[in-house]
Amino acid sequence: MANEILYSIGETPLKDLINAKDADKNSSYFCPDCKQPFILRKGLKKRPHFAHKSISPNCTPESALHYGFKTLLHNKIQHHLDQNLPLNIHWKCAICNDIHKGNLLKKATQVRLEHDLGICCPDIALLDKDGKVIAVIEVIVTHKPSESTIEYYTKNKITPVLYILNSDQDVDRLNHDDLKPDRVDLCTTHPKCPKCNHYKQKKQLIIVDASCWKCHSPMKVVAVQSNMHMDLNSLSTDEIQIANDNGCFLKKQYSNIEKASYVANTCKKCNRFIGEHYLFSDYISDPDLDRQLIDIGFSCPDCDTNPKLQKSSPEYTSASSFANSILKRMGM
Repeated sequence: MANEILYSIGETPLKDLINAKDADKNSSYFCPDCKQPFILRKGLKKRPHFAHKSISPNCTPESALHYGFKTLLHNKIQHHLDQNLPLNIHWKCAICNDIHKGNLLKKATQVRLEHDLGICCPDIALLDKDGKVIAVIEVIVTHKPSESTIEYYTKNKITPVLYILNSDQDVDRLNHDDLKPDRVDLCTTHPKCPKCNHYKQKKQLIIVDASCWKCHSPMKVVAVQSNMHMDLNSLSTDEIQIANDNGCFLKKQYSNIEKASYVANTCKKCNRFIGEHYLFSDYISDPDLDRQLIDIGFSCPDCDTNPKLQKSSPEYTSASSFANSILKRMGM
């Protein structure tokens, strides 16, 4: 099976690592994990691999793959540092979904295996000229880093780079000139919040072509999407002006139902306005209405949340989630 994990990496008597497909049957090899003697097998049914000469109960192909991959990657990084060469890295951003690229060693001057950080011991750590850890590489075969470890990296401004291995053939990923990990918790387009150091999310105006519920005159209806909720009262004066410049009419209205004043979409002809609940249920959630999205900056999902919405009204959460699903289906 292609995704079966075999012992594909062996260790020579000189402690060098070698791939089974490049190994010689007349040479001696050892397990890189438990250090026991290996037998090289190159047959017709399975791809080249190693096997233990005798049973090694505390060693598994997964642990050997983990050790071999991180060691080879460490050696690759060390070689680039020694030669003062850049090491290009590409990744699909989990924050903005764009493809980012850069030089992994732009600020790094040292690389260490299993560097002890107290709370955790990453597989590979990259340090700057002052000896500060600036990035870590975690190789995941069976166990992923804990949430507390990831949070530690976030708080200390350490960028995690994750490799997820499903087969011993994933070792071949290191043969490419550029690194292509499965995930890098770094976005080059979204800013970080200075308060909590989490990435800010894109803030957008959603403008739909609709009609007034009272007089049925055509009108542009706007909502703001940010931080998994939508709230017109979170808009600044300039952002309200952007909405109005694009055909909307936002003004403060008093709701007898809510017993409160809030910014609302208003019909220019009859001055009737759309309440907060109906904005989502009758307009934003309607997939048949034409719409446009306008980027208006970024906001922090943890620090900029409207206190009113932190009460997590089930009705509001449902409307917001439905609206988000509609936008996703429409490719927005």
